[in-house]
Amino acid sequence: MSLFELMLKNYFDEEMFEKLSKVRILIIGCGGLGSNIAVLLVRCGVKNLTIVDFDKVDISNLNRQNFFFYQTGEDKTSALKDILLKINPCINVKSVNMKVDESNIDNLISEHDIIVEAVDNELTKVLIFRKAHEHGKKVVMASGIAGFGDCENIKIKRGKNFSIVGDFVTSIKDKKPLAPKVVAVAAIQADEVLRMVSEFEFD
Repeated sequence: MSLFELMLKNYFDEEMFEKLSKVRILIIGCGGLGSNIAVLLVRCGVKNLTIVDFDKVDISNLNRQNFFFYQTGEDKTSALKDILLKINPCINVKSVNMKVDESNIDNLISEHDIIVEAVDNELTKVLIFRKAHEHGKKVVMASGIAGFGDCENIKIKRGKNFSIVGDFVTSIKDKKPLAPKVVAVAAIQADEVLRMVSEFEFD
């Protein structure tokens, strides 16, 4: 058992610790939400993580995304994987550099227990939700993350196998996404993942 795992035993009981080591998480999107969610989940003991994106780190991302100046120009997936392995070198991180669409999403979703939606495109959000439902997978999504000064409006809507986090009003088309609100939503999404993990029954 690694030092990181020994540390985590101070925070979780044996059952939750075991679940965190087994659960397979898929994060689609490695931007403001996805990069922060991934870091939070790794810090909480998730060991099996797949991160998917097709974009590169740009200097304009650094106001809210969990990357560093020296990583500009790198693929987001490889840059984020490097950060995650610096937090806990004993995890299994699979980085997939591609754009998710109808042709590839089924294989991705079928291999995981919980799906995290962290994309900007509305059609892709709908696709992720629909495919997660078709495969009977739990999914955590976001809606309304832009602006500042109104984090008290962030809510959680829960249904069978899904959670949606955000203010459900503020679009990035209308206001700019900034670190405080984006990270607040990401933190709640990560917390919803932990809640779902706690409810899992593994063979």
